Amino acid sequence: MKFYIETYGCTSNQGNSQDLARALEEMGHILATLDEADAVIVNTCAVTEKTERKILRRIGLLQGRRLIIGGCLPAAIPESISQIKCLGSLGLLGRSAAARVEDIFNERDDFQKRALPMTGLGPGNDPCVVVNVAEGCNGSCTYCIVRTARGGLKSRGVEEVAREVQTLVANGAVEVQLSAQDTAAYGRDIETNLGRLLSRLVAVPGDFKLRIGMMNPKSAQAISDELVQALESEKIYRFLHIPVQSGSDRILESMGRRYKAMDILAVVSSFRSMYPDITIITDVIAGFPGETESDFKETMNIIDLMAPDKVNITRFSARPRTAASKLYDMPDRIKKERSRELTRLWLKSAEERNERYVGEVLNARVTEQGRGDTMKARADNYLGIVVRGRPKLGSSIRVLVEDCNAFYVSGRAIG
Repeated sequence: MKFYIETYGCTSNQGNSQDLARALEEMGHILATLDEADAVIVNTCAVTEKTERKILRRIGLLQGRRLIIGGCLPAAIPESISQIKCLGSLGLLGRSAAARVEDIFNERDDFQKRALPMTGLGPGNDPCVVVNVAEGCNGSCTYCIVRTARGGLKSRGVEEVAREVQTLVANGAVEVQLSAQDTAAYGRDIETNLGRLLSRLVAVPGDFKLRIGMMNPKSAQAISDELVQALESEKIYRFLHIPVQSGSDRILESMGRRYKAMDILAVVSSFRSMYPDITIITDVIAGFPGETESDFKETMNIIDLMAPDKVNITRFSARPRTAASKLYDMPDRIKKERSRELTRLWLKSAEERNERYVGEVLNARVTEQGRGDTMKARADNYLGIVVRGRPKLGSSIRVLVEDCNAFYVSGRAIG
């Protein structure tokens, strides 16, 4: 079987797709292009209505005798795909789904089975890989459908994760992204924590760096001292993804977020006091039901105080069977205007922060092919760098920063 995987949504979904692809290849199947594939697997996302509509349009174009639908849509909103013509559907993807994908495909009566050679493709093809350290979460956010899809927190064992990281690094990975629905909650169900996992992973031999995934502020606050200490390792990017969602304590309570706005600032301050150049990414929901102009100003204020390097802004959209779906949804024009104001604020802040790098020489790792005659790299604090020229993928380089914008800096490799 030649297969193709198309992935939507979060880093965890990307990790699920990578795991599935490796498992299918180990079973003797071949990763192929969309045009060549016998089976087209779409790993879906259900986080917002806009995302759902986009995916439904796409699988509407792909529907037919080679389409297999997986991920959060069939797991959480199965009725959304009930009219799509496909070979089959299943829930969350990953290594454990490989046999089911094979079974679904083998049920086709128009496919001539044949022996396929091993391709040699595998984890070493991409220098940046995702390792899911846990599935699900124990949160109770009133707007979120992810727990419906992924269930409660289920952490993997420390040694299991370490073995996977070691294998990936041995096969050429230079960046390992640790992912979960709430990475800071890792281990609570198996009597360990993220700090201990990180201590074990930095002991894995090899030249690589770890990127810690998104962390709920409440969970991060509980282990902030261990996390701050962990970032002293040269094998961990100085990077923090901590969603604000709102600067209003009243709205945070309505969201079921279990922390107050000042808690976020305290966590950010503890990291920035030790690592002034740390990259901070946050998330905001614009126009949550009941958000007044005063609530929105509090959000603007906390973003101004945080001075994050990036803000992922989502306009509220009701998800089926969530508590927030029963609340009054404000007009879309208000949500649009608030998202624009937030965007203007963080873009200004981010560009000012990036300007400080112009003229500096940064250590970086080449992680991706860029456009034209450029490559993409990451500095030690995960700052994105566009590098002119053709430095080798996966190599460590020194970059003279010559220009910047709100999203990245650019320059040339030296020395």
